Amino acid sequence: MATTLIRLKVVLRQRHLQPHGAFCREYDKVARTIDPELVGSWPSRAQFHRWLSGELKGLPHPHHCRVLEKMLPGYTATQLFEPYEPAEPKTADRDASDRAGLFDVIESRIDRPAVSAIEWGPEQSEVGRSHMGLSARDAANLSESTQRVGQRLLKLKQEQRLGDEEISQLAHLAGYIVDLDTRIEIHITRDGAARVTYRYELLNLTDRPLTRLARELWFEHTTGRLDLYPLRESTRRIAIQRRHDTPNLSKFACQLSPAIQPGESAVIGYVCEGGRFEDALYWRQGINRYTRHFTLNLRQADAGDLIGCSAIEEHQDGLEISATEELIWDYEGDDVIITLTRDYLRPGQSVTLRWTVTRERA
Repeated sequence: MATTLIRLKVVLRQRHLQPHGAFCREYDKVARTIDPELVGSWPSRAQFHRWLSGELKGLPHPHHCRVLEKMLPGYTATQLFEPYEPAEPKTADRDASDRAGLFDVIESRIDRPAVSAIEWGPEQSEVGRSHMGLSARDAANLSESTQRVGQRLLKLKQEQRLGDEEISQLAHLAGYIVDLDTRIEIHITRDGAARVTYRYELLNLTDRPLTRLARELWFEHTTGRLDLYPLRESTRRIAIQRRHDTPNLSKFACQLSPAIQPGESAVIGYVCEGGRFEDALYWRQGINRYTRHFTLNLRQADAGDLIGCSAIEEHQDGLEISATEELIWDYEGDDVIITLTRDYLRPGQSVTLRWTVTRERA
């Protein structure tokens, strides 16, 4: 009798977690964020084999389900223990239909962005196809902006090896500016002086050229007016237009030349100096746009030992989610280095990093 292929086995293989030892290490890492008492409660090797072979009747114990759903986001415990049916290879006709569906979504939203909740998160099984399977539209009837955005998404799919699901999600964000990648570098000297570098990879999914980005920066302590200047590696020329300044707040705009046209992506950024870290060691970053990848890198020089470090992701409705499991920290000489990563952030969210070191600033 043929063995039933279980989705859990396929998903673990994709993440290189199918060996029992690797699975248990990841299980403990996730369990610690849910309830420290669950650490070490992973299945035995024989039990793990029953999970993957399809011999298990029903679902495992509830605490296993909780850990699995956190370990493998995008799947419920029920879905993980269902039989897995591989998707049929795409035919040329289906591929053409998917492309037409992609352009249909963009055409319907590019000048009327969705205001309700938009699916935005880790790829779900078989989500993309249901979104892509819309009626075909004659290319001659599509707007120029739709064609440019659609072609850019298809190119992006090849360049970054994105799946149909993620390309479908981006198509549903037509009408928005999307941050494919946001990186913030914070360097703090021994005396607390800070240099903050912002780098954005923007994708214009609107039908309008993007010529200007409004920004603001705030520090609890400063040495005077904040100094702002463009990031050299930007792929557009940037002029900083200062709109409003107080001793610890600057509201400004980045004027771009040439504009980022519909369907185009570009790297832009700026650097801020003049802020200081004194008694409170934290950084709160508000999220203005749909953001695919977010990375915060911090280096504090001559900081001594890191004795505390935590991170929170706050949602627009006030819900707070611990992001501490995404923290990586290390030492380089006498410097403390911290990295925080998050994915699939939405407008109105924020990410806050807090840390404590032993050495007081001079």
